[in-house]
Amino acid sequence: MKRLLLFFALTAMLFTGCKKYESPSSGGGTPLPHHIDPVYHVGDYFRNDTLEGVVFLTYGAHSGLMVSLEEVRLPWCVPNYLNSETGATNPFDGWCNTNIVMSNYDLNRFPALQWSHQRNTWHMVYYDYRLITANQWFVPSSGEMSKLLQNQAAVNATLDSLGYPTLEDKVYWSSTETGTRGAAAVWMQDGQIVISDSVKSQAFYVRAIRNY
Repeated sequence: MKRLLLFFALTAMLFTGCKKYESPSSGGGTPLPHHIDPVYHVGDYFRNDTLEGVVFLTYGAHSGLMVSLEEVRLPWCVPNYLNSETGATNPFDGWCNTNIVMSNYDLNRFPALQWSHQRNTWHMVYYDYRLITANQWFVPSSGEMSKLLQNQAAVNATLDSLGYPTLEDKVYWSSTETGTRGAAAVWMQDGQIVISDSVKSQAFYVRAIRNY
């Protein structure tokens, strides 16, 4: 009798040890929660714990460029630096232009670029010479500013709904220098993008952009 009971006990233990429990992916039970990155489209309002802006260009479902809600009117550089040729001539990468200026000059001589730089996290504000990445705020290049204005209808709808100033009928600085005394200003005129070599000491509007 004892041998029979021992046999049943061992058999039960064997079946228990070999039992396969269903995983959440097998269709049984309650699925485990997991993070899903949101999908953004041009004109969408982007917001997380530390950032907010409006998407104006997408690289895919989960990445692209967004523009700041706020803007400011500033010169590209102060008058006594008007003849300083910085070398920030990239028409495609605004963050590259910012880093070139920061590598060679005091950023407070370049109000438009300094304003965008100071929008970054608190520890960035206190280090005027710290270089940035594309995942931090910067003044768009002439090409990036053109892309923004091409999509201004969708962007403006969101800005207006949130109570922020819209983009139309304004001239914006880009971060792209065009020569010793000039930088590229960009605006929309009669449905066309205009890029003009403008004197850097003039005050135009400035927006900051960044990757999300």
